[in-house]
Amino acid sequence: MKRVLVLMTGGTIVSLQTAEGLKPDDGEIINILYEKILNLSGDYDVTIEPIFNKDSSNIIPSDWYIVEDSIRKHINSYDGIVILHGTDTMSYSAAMLSYLFLGINKSIVLTGSQIPVTFENSDGNDNLQNAVITAGDERLSGVFVVFHDKIINGTRAYKRSSINSDAYISCNYPYVGIIKDRKLFITEDYRRMKALEHAEGGIPKQKLKDCFIPKIFLLKMIPGIEAGIIDFIQNENYQGVIIEGYGLGGMPVADTELMNKLEELIKRGIPVIMATQCVYDGVNLDTYEVGIKANKIGMISAYDMTTEAVYTKLIWILSFTDSYSDILKILQTNFCGELNIKS
Repeated sequence: MKRVLVLMTGGTIVSLQTAEGLKPDDGEIINILYEKILNLSGDYDVTIEPIFNKDSSNIIPSDWYIVEDSIRKHINSYDGIVILHGTDTMSYSAAMLSYLFLGINKSIVLTGSQIPVTFENSDGNDNLQNAVITAGDERLSGVFVVFHDKIINGTRAYKRSSINSDAYISCNYPYVGIIKDRKLFITEDYRRMKALEHAEGGIPKQKLKDCFIPKIFLLKMIPGIEAGIIDFIQNENYQGVIIEGYGLGGMPVADTELMNKLEELIKRGIPVIMATQCVYDGVNLDTYEVGIKANKIGMISAYDMTTEAVYTKLIWILSFTDSYSDILKILQTNFCGELNIKS
């Protein structure tokens, strides 16, 4: 019998209706969750334990380390871990945990729901059961998101819908697997991808700086963006900048003031990464003039990483090194399926 631990962090799946709207609960909801997985009890020994109780909109980076500590405390006693999480920031948490648990030989599975598990039409029951099945499958290892019968690599999950039960897609990466009639099927595309993947530099040595959460600024390009925003970034001592550019990584390079201020920021050793507002296909700074000029001043391409994956990766990197050459090397190395430079 597989032993699976379910860790609760809050979210819609464990929410109850209150006078203030839907709100996560960590009391009576636990017994309800046990009831929802009773029909799996013949194959799985499931324990449920709360960590904290938040709407995922309230998740902050320090919470990821709280979850990490809880996982490390229990991982050796279980065959797999399930984390119940709100859907709004699940992609961020899944990506961060992917980096924090590089090389793990078990599955850490995040899931949630669009409708509370106490509601008659909830998608939470299936998601919870499928997450337990995935966590207990010895063929898989790493961090995954399980939602609507699909298994997604933790660094590739993207929430595309605010209400539809089929809320998540796998962005620029094969689906890991599907679950049908309580049976898990790994996709051939994922098998082929895993056979090709390797971490060029191995797992980097990580010595986390005590209580250090770097400040990262996410800047979305809009028509008419003002250069003064870069002064704010510099004055507030941000340690990194991620730009969500247009298309393949475009930005208004005709604005010389904006470009000069960004170049000055880069010369000070602040990594500036070009991501894209597009869901699919990623960045290529070698195609258009607007990308080539961004590349020339030292911007780093996010390639096909999601914003969630590159944001958490930069936080992870800066938590143990401030060497610009190390930052660049690690950013451009694939560790857990987050990056395909050739794309």
